[in-house]
Amino acid sequence: MTVPVSVLAWRRWSVLLPLMLILTLLWTREPVYAAPYSAQGKWWGDYFNNPDLAGAPVLSRYDEAINFGWGRGGPGPGIPNDNFSVRWVRDEWFAGGTYRFTILSDDGVRLWVGDTLVVDEWRDRQATPLYIDRYIPAGTHKVRVEYYERTGDATISISWSKVVGGATWRGEYFANRTLSGSPALVRDDKAIDFDWGGGSPDPVIPPDDFSVRWTRALGFNAGTYRFLSSTDDGVRIWVDGRLIVDSWKDMSLPNTRSGELYLAAGQHTIVVEYYEHGGEASAHVWWQLRDSFAAWHGEYFDNLNLVGGPALERDDAEINFDWGVGAPAEWMPDDNFSVRWTRTFDFTPGYYRFVVQADDGVRLWLDNSIIIDQWHDMDYELHYLDGTYLQGKHTIRLEYYERNGSARVRFWIEKGTNDNNPPSFVSSPAPAATQAADPPWAATYFANTDLSGEPVLTRQEETLDHSWGLGSPGEGVPADYFSARWVQARYFEGGLYRFTTWTDDGVRLWVDGKLLVDSWRPMRGYRSASVRLTPGTHEIRMEYYEQTGAALARLIWRRLR
Repeated sequence: MTVPVSVLAWRRWSVLLPLMLILTLLWTREPVYAAPYSAQGKWWGDYFNNPDLAGAPVLSRYDEAINFGWGRGGPGPGIPNDNFSVRWVRDEWFAGGTYRFTILSDDGVRLWVGDTLVVDEWRDRQATPLYIDRYIPAGTHKVRVEYYERTGDATISISWSKVVGGATWRGEYFANRTLSGSPALVRDDKAIDFDWGGGSPDPVIPPDDFSVRWTRALGFNAGTYRFLSSTDDGVRIWVDGRLIVDSWKDMSLPNTRSGELYLAAGQHTIVVEYYEHGGEASAHVWWQLRDSFAAWHGEYFDNLNLVGGPALERDDAEINFDWGVGAPAEWMPDDNFSVRWTRTFDFTPGYYRFVVQADDGVRLWLDNSIIIDQWHDMDYELHYLDGTYLQGKHTIRLEYYERNGSARVRFWIEKGTNDNNPPSFVSSPAPAATQAADPPWAATYFANTDLSGEPVLTRQEETLDHSWGLGSPGEGVPADYFSARWVQARYFEGGLYRFTTWTDDGVRLWVDGKLLVDSWRPMRGYRSASVRLTPGTHEIRMEYYEQTGAALARLIWRRLR
């Protein structure tokens, strides 16, 4: 049987019409979540014409950033100037570590990273900035921001950045025991090392029933670490989100709580939470590397005063460092840091000489007794103590701080005498072919302290190594209030050289007209400076003056590399 064409056409349309109707409805329907808001980079924003994020959004769009200051206006078509709300979402990659979230909103705001509520300020508020530090595990996390505007100005801004170290703890202080709500005080604390007694951390914090959260990112060498606390009252310690110490209860001193874990090399985030119930208030937190040390136990602090837990612990084969204007580790500051080295030696019977050279301050202990105390800014000065008789095991502790500029410290122990001889430096000899041809020093002496007028004595000297005591350098030169100038041109192999003067009193040193040492004042001690020399002949000029007392002038150098 032949089917009429009109019937076949009707059958085709009966199938296509419903499908076309469905497609038309889908095409014209206003989407609620029409865009792939998980795309990384832009924010997908849903805007509501009420302050409760209720119902379907009346406006949905991509926003490049959450950084809006609408003033008394509205965000866009269909959105009122007041009593509206917005929800933004996007996927974001986080490298593991502590992130600082910066929020500015007028009015309420909430922020989630994954399932973690980072910010909860869902209330009418002024546009005052918030700074919240949180540990975020490595990986991709969905970030969700919710915001509402009540009346008046409308402002919302969200940003974050990874905390890559620093010299302080981020302290959030709450006027309650539960770390709830907004902190009443946010400040930087150099260390968690507080004894408030019956008082409070700040006038805005009550003396009882308060709590604190401290957060900090620190670098660690690989090893097993023990974290310790001593508090009145409760304390909790997290390392990279892992709870290490959990003693959230009323306690009185003395007490110590601890927990251990292995840390891989790199940065890790420490979070300490504390509450005070009543009575005395104190909080102390520190940590120790549990591994044994074969040489010097080095504890490096990112502050000047060896305060708090070290930012780095390691086994140092020797104390001989020239960090230049850099830092001991990439996560430590270039300036304003300090180090404590400790080591026990087994001395054979005899006299020993302790020598330290530093820029800046140093202190040296022998069995808990300080024997060299130069805890002040210095320009790589050398100090020593001779005539120390030792036998058997003794503990040496050297403390050092760097203020700014170059960071250099060097310490060694050598056989000594009982007559306080200077350290045994050996200057680098010239090559054998040129050594004999080196000319002597051209020395000129003046009967005043400023090298003025005609010299009273001129002569050639084989070495610049004088210790005149209370006497005179020679005929016509007074025992006090004289000055001298030495000049020599000599051959040097190419390389980096360190020149060291030892004088009583003032000294200046030039190499090829470049002033390396400038200490033109009454003093007794060492001054050092380094310079890179090309192979060939270079001119050295040293000027010196003696005021009163003993007279001493020496110059040595050595090739570093």
